[in-house]
Amino acid sequence: MNDIGNKIKEVRKRKGLSQEELAEAAKVNLRTIQRIENNENEPRGKTLHLICEVLDLNTEDLLDYGKKTDNSYLIYLHLSVITFLIIPLGNIIIPFILWMTKKDKIIGLKETGTNILNFQILWTLLSYCKLPQKPNCLKV
Repeated sequence: MNDIGNKIKEVRKRKGLSQEELAEAAKVNLRTIQRIENNENEPRGKTLHLICEVLDLNTEDLLDYGKKTDNSYLIYLHLSVITFLIIPLGNIIIPFILWMTKKDKIIGLKETGTNILNFQILWTLLSYCKLPQKPNCLKV
């Protein structure tokens, strides 16, 4: 939890905001922002929600409740779409199972999984849909 302040500070700087601008936009005291970024206080409740709104952050992602980084699992998720070569619709089913089992445990998996699944569903629908063909005209 100590790195919440560091994460807020990093995102604030990436967005090009000063502490004063963040405090004004979030309607929070400047000293509160300073204490949070220096890890003297942890933001809670409404304060955390207001700061996350201004910085366009998801509160759960900021807090990382027991989440860890696992790049190898993300690679397996990406490679799992190849299963369509063996299993019909495997490009949707296998990534969906991998995504659902660990989406709340690995940082970045929620967004990556949704992007992969959305693309695979769209790609599958487009590849199975047939375009209407023009009927053969009989010449008299």
